[in-house]
Amino acid sequence: MSAIAPVTPELPSQTGDAAVEQPKFSRGYRAWLLTMLVLVSALNLADRQGLAASAQALKTDLKFTDAQLGLIQGLGFAIFYTLMGLPLARLAEHRSRTRIIAACVGLFGVMVTLCSTAQGFGRLLLFRVGVGIGDGGFGAPVASLVGDHYPMGRRASAMAIIWLGAPLGVVIGSVLGGWLAEHYGWRMTFMVIGATGVAVSLLVLLTLREPARGAFDPAQATRGAPPPVLKVFKFLFAKPAMRQTLIAAALAGMAMNGIGQFLNPFLARNYHLGPAEVGRLLGLIAGVSMASGLLIGGFGVDWAGRFDRRWYVWGPALGLLLATPLFILGFTQASLSAAVIVLIFAHVSMFVFYSPTLAMAQNMVSANMRASSAFVVSGLVMGLVGIGLGPTLVGFLSDRLASHAFASYLGSCPGGRAPPGSLSTLADACRDASATGIRHALIIMALLCTWSAVHYVLAARTLRRDLDTHYVGNA
Repeated sequence: MSAIAPVTPELPSQTGDAAVEQPKFSRGYRAWLLTMLVLVSALNLADRQGLAASAQALKTDLKFTDAQLGLIQGLGFAIFYTLMGLPLARLAEHRSRTRIIAACVGLFGVMVTLCSTAQGFGRLLLFRVGVGIGDGGFGAPVASLVGDHYPMGRRASAMAIIWLGAPLGVVIGSVLGGWLAEHYGWRMTFMVIGATGVAVSLLVLLTLREPARGAFDPAQATRGAPPPVLKVFKFLFAKPAMRQTLIAAALAGMAMNGIGQFLNPFLARNYHLGPAEVGRLLGLIAGVSMASGLLIGGFGVDWAGRFDRRWYVWGPALGLLLATPLFILGFTQASLSAAVIVLIFAHVSMFVFYSPTLAMAQNMVSANMRASSAFVVSGLVMGLVGIGLGPTLVGFLSDRLASHAFASYLGSCPGGRAPPGSLSTLADACRDASATGIRHALIIMALLCTWSAVHYVLAARTLRRDLDTHYVGNA
């Protein structure tokens, strides 16, 4: 029998409840754990941003449309990333999470390396599916590990530190990917990142240890065998605050991934930049903004949450409301320097939502449901919807809007350019339509930030009650 029962709110890190076990790992080991997880996080984003930084060169070389680029960066990657996320999350409820992470990072490294051998759309899509399977073993096991190393009041901060690997990976992927694409070709980017992934997987396997489950959970929370996955989903979706948070995260994730994966083509087409220069600018924009946004969202919300736990949704709402006008302003600047400055602030505002949302997935449930809960947020919402639909939608919109600007765009401009030897008028028409299409598509995506903020505000209505409701019963 199972039930949903309200309990008195507790913060184990502050109450000193005797029913809560003392942590068994030293501060030094936990620092090493975070370091390794930062590296894994950096690899995931280095791969995606390396692809984004090489996207214009890849598009021209293989003569892809923006819709094909969107599928490779979006649904092609995200479908199996999501499908494998659930069995891996359930496996993480029963088996060693550190070994799962090591195995998946190893698979990730091999598949990224194979991307360098692709000669066409079908083969590259297949290899990106494999990369997605490897990435699927990161989100849920890592979030579950954090829940068993840190108390509730420090989880958003810990997740923020781990996701500092994201801006690190973005900087490396952008700068290295752009430089390699210009000097050695886009294939070299995948070879370097893939080999690094294999090396990191060995470090994870050899140095990380598996913790006991539930060390920081209240005595009332269930610590037995994990309940069936359908009961986990039912428990989560029964909470109004969680439902609203998932909708909000899906919309914000679509905007974040759609804009992030197509920022390279936007800069290249609208400001006539080469791959290396675009890579450096992407590294600057994403590196500064992701680090700032993740830290503000993680440490800032953990601090504000001491006074009112609704800041876990109020903070993301404020950031996203500010992001929309900043993105629209940034995408319409005539000056490159002005665009870069405004887009940095826009990305800072947008990234505030990320760390609190991942922490919410942990704070809403007890230890025996933690990996499955993380799958719902990082897999279904951030993965299938955010990563899957975001870039795919941008690619589709870009092609349609470019065709609206130049009626014969798709037929006359393979790879977004006029064929060699074409008249200058056709070359100009192709270039202008391509730039217009991607700019307007990204402006549309920015509007999703405001829509997302509305749902975060709605989540605040029942958040405190839902955080104090725990799963009680036997699996």
